[in-house]
Amino acid sequence: MLDKYAALPFAAKSIALQGGEPLIAANTGIFNLLDEYPFEKSVQTNATLMTDDLAACLAAGKWLVGASLDGPRELNRLRGDSFDAAVRGIRLLEKHAVDYNLLTVVSKANVAHPAEVYRFLRDTFSTRFHQYIECTGPCDRITGEEWGNFLIGLFDEWIKFDANKISVRLFDSVVSQTLFGRPTQCSFGRSCRQYLVIEHDGSVYPCDFHVRDDLKLGNIATDSFESLINSPTYRRFSEAKVANLPKKCQDCRHLEFCNGDCPRNRLSLCAGWINFFDHALPSLRELAFEAAFRRT
Repeated sequence: MLDKYAALPFAAKSIALQGGEPLIAANTGIFNLLDEYPFEKSVQTNATLMTDDLAACLAAGKWLVGASLDGPRELNRLRGDSFDAAVRGIRLLEKHAVDYNLLTVVSKANVAHPAEVYRFLRDTFSTRFHQYIECTGPCDRITGEEWGNFLIGLFDEWIKFDANKISVRLFDSVVSQTLFGRPTQCSFGRSCRQYLVIEHDGSVYPCDFHVRDDLKLGNIATDSFESLINSPTYRRFSEAKVANLPKKCQDCRHLEFCNGDCPRNRLSLCAGWINFFDHALPSLRELAFEAAFRRT
């Protein structure tokens, strides 16, 4: 797989390890192997299995680590009793100066406490990069109204003190769309042709939220990357993002920013997005114009 990928005729290549929990089966060997290839490399982990040796290896290989934490101990309960181990792992990343960001799942456990979650992450850890992801799975699913209220509370806390200090991926994406017409997170894109997901047995899918038999593109052991990328199934999946927009989305005043959201969430979070954009867009546009002025 890695050799096939390295042979592709374009310069920028990136690979991300996800799970489950990638560090369950990890030792420094897999990371050392990947370090032999000229890829941008990242790994998503809950950090509970981080060790000194592994953190040192990640630092040497210039890995980007996404560490999952949902807030202070009492709001991290979606992840059981992993809080202390996760914080210990993140401290090891900081000790070895590993580049990392924090990924926070917004669920019933923490959705009512946006400012508390944000302040804890900002004040407790060294990273300046935050991601917040809505929980829409069967466990602790949030409503659109809850999602909108969380984003508004998060935004109000961030805009007061940290707009030029802390990167919140979702807010950055809106600024990027305002300045360049390009989002920086895939759910706001006009298509779903952003990457390939390769499972443990080599099966390939278009998205980690849509690993389904009817969307299987092939197998990396037998198919080339070119054939996978040009798969009719991949093309149909990608084009469905816009082609299947319901009338409610087509008529929405914020369509240019959310583009119908991720298809897995479509309409379930709509009310929340509308409330958030109504509240935050004027300030985010001001930030975009200020950034444009500084560039000139």
